[in-house]
Amino acid sequence: MSGVLPRVRRAVRTHGLWVTALLTVVVFFGLFLFGDADAVVDALTLLEWWRIGAVFGLVAVSYGVRFLKWEFYLHELGIDVPLRSSLLVFVSGLMMVVTPGKAGEVWKAWFLRDLHDVAVNRTASVVGAERVTDLLALMAFAGLGLVVYQQSSTTLVVVAALFFGGLMLIQWRTLCLRLLDGLETIPVIGGYADDVREFYDNTYTLFRLRPLVVSMGISVVAWGLEGVALWIVLNGFVVDSSLLLALFVFGLGSVVGAASLLPGGLAAAEATMVGLLVVLGYSRTVAVSSTLVIRVGTLWFGALLGTAVFVLYRFLRNRRNSTPVDG
Repeated sequence: MSGVLPRVRRAVRTHGLWVTALLTVVVFFGLFLFGDADAVVDALTLLEWWRIGAVFGLVAVSYGVRFLKWEFYLHELGIDVPLRSSLLVFVSGLMMVVTPGKAGEVWKAWFLRDLHDVAVNRTASVVGAERVTDLLALMAFAGLGLVVYQQSSTTLVVVAALFFGGLMLIQWRTLCLRLLDGLETIPVIGGYADDVREFYDNTYTLFRLRPLVVSMGISVVAWGLEGVALWIVLNGFVVDSSLLLALFVFGLGSVVGAASLLPGGLAAAEATMVGLLVVLGYSRTVAVSSTLVIRVGTLWFGALLGTAVFVLYRFLRNRRNSTPVDG
């Protein structure tokens, strides 16, 4: 297994971004055709630049808020690393948002291990807790559709049931420890029983009531900012668009995208957002134009930012290591 994980990490880092970029071109081309390409281009051209700037600004603040959650989780597990390194790891990890379900962000655990020799099975639980609380916050926004717009979603109900069921199982410590003890008797897997047990202990700690409430509050604020970004874009096309509607559309689109397990939720998230906006009375052109702007701002902005930060770090590190020492 020690040889498999590095190969997976290299494959995701080397090819994942380009595969997702190609898929993005295909998806966006289809959206242009659906929304009437000429009309979409005209609408995007007329959209005020400050609204586009507001999208990137709000998303950047959202990343800052989510970094607070990352730091909070590290503190809960007693992981003490320099703030500069922690920020480098977190921002660099954004380049993995284009992986299926953002699962590639577990790469942050390997990066932190390389920087400060922190065991992967400790920080992997942090990445998992981040994803779970992110999805729970997004499901809360998606739930607005059930309450305000009478729009039901089988996907939302199924995903919510799975996640809440999983949280209940994690807190059933007696059963989980008994199951983990059973791993020791299984060939091959038994050798990793201690690592799995430590991963479970850390996960159990992060999903206790207090950490869960704090992290959920942070997640709601962070993802709410991105929902506000969609609202600002919609108001650029339609007067007096509803903030609740924007939060609902963004939340459900993001949940469906994550549940699809497609890279970056591509196609699934866009189709859901466009479809909901059309059902709720927006024209195809407005629905497509708004979705294009918000997806570039919330998906590719993070991916490119994370890639740029990591590439800069590697460049500076290599340059420092290659500088001869006077002596």
